[in-house]
Amino acid sequence: MAGTNPATAAIRPVDSPGELAAAFDLAAAQFAEPVTRADRRCRELLDRFADDRPLMLVAEEDGRVVGAALGFRKGDGVTLRVVGLEPAARGRGLGRRLLAAFELAAIKLGAALISLGAGEDVVGFYRRLGYAGRGPMMRKELPLPGAFLAARLRRLEAAAKNASKPTRR
Repeated sequence: MAGTNPATAAIRPVDSPGELAAAFDLAAAQFAEPVTRADRRCRELLDRFADDRPLMLVAEEDGRVVGAALGFRKGDGVTLRVVGLEPAARGRGLGRRLLAAFELAAIKLGAALISLGAGEDVVGFYRRLGYAGRGPMMRKELPLPGAFLAARLRRLEAAAKNASKPTRR
């Protein structure tokens, strides 16, 4: 899609269970093995929608969802279940923006860490963003409450605010 500009895509929480299912479809389309809404990962997200909606984000460009980062709370942390972008939106920073927004949401909920499973083809992406681990299981410790966290939240919120402002074309 040539008109997609990931730098100006708005990132927001999913509006409804129907939109969550559609966002899951978009993200799951990147998997090597076909994944449908009947998959346990989608059912798990739908079951947790009411409680964990702040961790279910979509990237929207011109009224159309072009990416998603979907997760839920688990213990003292959160699990990032699936992240995906339309092919035309990849390689332009939108994935990093989605992850930053997801991390901000997790921090605001008081999570101590984010865990995720990553395929070999995307491990490098997560490592560059501070995630570590062996094999496909990765995690990132989040800042503890205090001055450092307050400063980090201010920076992330300012970046999110600036990124969501529409630009003139």
